[in-house]
Amino acid sequence: MTPYEDKTLKDSMREERDKLKNMSVKDRLWYIWEYYKIPIIIAVVAVIFISSIGSAIYNNRFETALSCVIFNSSPAGETDSVDDYFNQGFRQYIDLNEDAKIEVDYSMSPTFDESSMNEFTYAQLAKITAMISSKSLDVMIGNPETIDHFGEMGGFVDLKEILPADVYDKLKEHLYFVTNQETGENTACGLLIGSTDFCDKTGLLIDEPILTVMSNSTHTDTAAELIRYVFGQ
Repeated sequence: MTPYEDKTLKDSMREERDKLKNMSVKDRLWYIWEYYKIPIIIAVVAVIFISSIGSAIYNNRFETALSCVIFNSSPAGETDSVDDYFNQGFRQYIDLNEDAKIEVDYSMSPTFDESSMNEFTYAQLAKITAMISSKSLDVMIGNPETIDHFGEMGGFVDLKEILPADVYDKLKEHLYFVTNQETGENTACGLLIGSTDFCDKTGLLIDEPILTVMSNSTHTDTAAELIRYVFGQ
């Protein structure tokens, strides 16, 4: 029997530890990576994979009650209160159960001026398009340029179709109209919310904010409740 065959796992680990102890930090890192990179890579991939599965399982426990994007906004101060506005105030307003989630993305600032576009802008537009196509977006809040862009393509529902008649009548002075380029129809698809306390309560600065509901939204009832909440109806 050779000395190698008689060596126990404990002896091997002790030798490895002594070998590493006598190395410099740089040599130690090189040695570990050179001899253990495959197990390290496998372990990292496994952790990422397991974390992704765990995250997906956790998120699938919650049904989406409303998905909203707020474009071209900036914080009025060091912090904002967007989550408080939607996931506390609005959630309580509609008595939404804990198993339902409200998703709000206010990180994007798309532009439609080709001279100002870059890879980041194109990536944002691709994300927005994917959200709309997959019916993963219910409410869009943005400035007139953004709302006109999507509204001219028929992206928003006529608010008369989802709001109760009495609420619609009360909000007539806030209606924002966009003409569909394909049909030529001029539709009240938005509401000017600059006169409300939306910006103050969310802590966001938005130039002439307009609230719209996507034409393929699957949560128009909740979107209508959001409109009532914003206007205090």
